[in-house]
Amino acid sequence: MDTRTPAKYQPNDFDLKVSEVVVFNAEGQKLHGYFSPTANGAYVMLQHGFKANRGHMLEEAKILQDAGFGVLVTSIRAHDLNDGNQITFGVKEVHDIAAWHSYLVNEQGLKKGKLGLLGNSMGAAIALEYAALNQDVAAVVAVSAFSSLQDTINVSVEYFTGLPAFPFAPMISYWAQIILGMDVEQVNATKAAAMLCNTPLLIMQGGEDIVVLVESGQWIFDAACGDKELWFEEQLGHAKFDTQKPDEFKRRVVAFFNNTLL
Repeated sequence: MDTRTPAKYQPNDFDLKVSEVVVFNAEGQKLHGYFSPTANGAYVMLQHGFKANRGHMLEEAKILQDAGFGVLVTSIRAHDLNDGNQITFGVKEVHDIAAWHSYLVNEQGLKKGKLGLLGNSMGAAIALEYAALNQDVAAVVAVSAFSSLQDTINVSVEYFTGLPAFPFAPMISYWAQIILGMDVEQVNATKAAAMLCNTPLLIMQGGEDIVVLVESGQWIFDAACGDKELWFEEQLGHAKFDTQKPDEFKRRVVAFFNNTLL
């Protein structure tokens, strides 16, 4: 049974001018995205979170498009309209981001130093992981990223499944290792941030987050070794910056990418 959530919003709802694009990852899986060309020479890829879809990133895409950036609203395996049925929380999904990155380079002429990533939740953690693997990423905005899968699994299992953390969190860790062939220790955005000494980071974390540990933003910030900024809002929940602090979100994100990509 497919439990994917259909997109609630479409580009027209935000007057976002984009075209539908398709790429294939290294495993041959078909991935769907939205693209618009750049007016200032730089691009930002926007990645949704766990069990979400492209519709969750359209407001952010509109902000960046209006500021002159090319936008690529990406999606990953086992989400949206894409192939695949296994979610590995970033272990394999970084290969999907690589496919989208290659699209910008090979099809749109992306130049070195002109790519930013913006991700929500799991998408933010994946953005950090991919940036640590590819130094061509020039800047990252991480909104409500989990510091590591192990850190947040006790919090997330209750939120996403309605089941108590114990004994189900240890069972999920075991399932990940046996069924998915991955170790939860492989997913660690804090360690990724520690490798990004030449990649500026803007990290956002809300104090009322019930999906990831509230400390996640601070831990990622502390680990980061390059230019970095932490925007912490005590009264905000998970990935609520764009909807509950829209003016400040727009100002901070546009200024960050203007300073790092232009």
